[in-house]
Amino acid sequence: MYVHVPFCGSVCRYCDFYSKVANSGEIDDYLEALRVEASIEASGAFGKFLYDSVFLGGGTPSLLSPKQIEKLFLVVRSSFSVSDDVEITIECNPSTVTEKSLRIYRDSGINRISLGVQSFNDTHLERLGRLHDSKAATETFRLLRDAGFENIGIDLIYGLPEQTLHEWNDDLKHALALEPDHISAYNLIIESETPFGRLHAEGKLRLPSEDTQSLMHSALENKLTEARYGRYELSNYCKSGYECRHNNKYWRLQPYLGLGPAAVSFDGALRTRNLPDLTAYIKSAANLALPPRESELLDSDKLRAEVIMMQLRLSEGLQCEEIKARFQYDIIEKKERQIELLLKNGYITLIDGRIKLTPRALFISDEIIVKLI
Repeated sequence: MYVHVPFCGSVCRYCDFYSKVANSGEIDDYLEALRVEASIEASGAFGKFLYDSVFLGGGTPSLLSPKQIEKLFLVVRSSFSVSDDVEITIECNPSTVTEKSLRIYRDSGINRISLGVQSFNDTHLERLGRLHDSKAATETFRLLRDAGFENIGIDLIYGLPEQTLHEWNDDLKHALALEPDHISAYNLIIESETPFGRLHAEGKLRLPSEDTQSLMHSALENKLTEARYGRYELSNYCKSGYECRHNNKYWRLQPYLGLGPAAVSFDGALRTRNLPDLTAYIKSAANLALPPRESELLDSDKLRAEVIMMQLRLSEGLQCEEIKARFQYDIIEKKERQIELLLKNGYITLIDGRIKLTPRALFISDEIIVKLI
């Protein structure tokens, strides 16, 4: 289950996830609408699942007060069956949590924290529009450990405007010194509808060269491997046993329920997406109706393409026999020439019927994967 909490203290200049600064009373209105959506979904197919993963994302879920967090989990647990060994993750921004809120998190069953650090460089944090500084990030991480959380991940971004390789290495050094259990590290993507996107279109955003960004990725791979973090997906690394359950289910195209404006659900064939409109979301709930949404039914070809793409993102790679059995599609035969060229150039390996991206391919993975779809 994914619950989208669409509120932030401010909207970051690079982010295109649906979020807004909450008006007075808007969070409580959202929680009431969430209750209505959950109760309707619980009466259908998604009400029959036993949920072993709940992920609160956003936005900044940690902006919710302790009482609001309690109310949110009352909605979840009163509407759906939740496994005893459920992994419950909440995304937090540094300086938005307190000792009191962390007690409520633990009492609510939250047992995994995803901390949005992004950088330990104060200049870059200010440029990104983040509300914390490096000191706050470090102090918040230690507060989480002191509160007893044993599964903490941090998010980082590289390829930032005017970022140097030395600065990125420094970010990695700071991150590893904290010994988090999980690290997600993403190459900055410029989205057209963001402030960064508009600056980039005007030629006013100075990004590191592709060569520099490639070196940044190599530094990421090398330093985390040396520190014994295993890469289990293109951008995600963890200590042994700390893979994010939510992430793994998503990449394996297992069914998931999305609640909240802009949230996505997938039942194995039909993908639905609530429109990113909080006002419409609240209005629909007042009429005891599901929010406005769009849907896409994945036919066999579309589903096959997504399975191939997702499996190639995983470090375990693509199981060719599974694709053949599930879709009657022999990828080794159908993509013979592409596979031959990729093998020759050292971008993939093909061993025991499993195709994996090599380290050389990771930074240009999108270009490699599309050749096999």
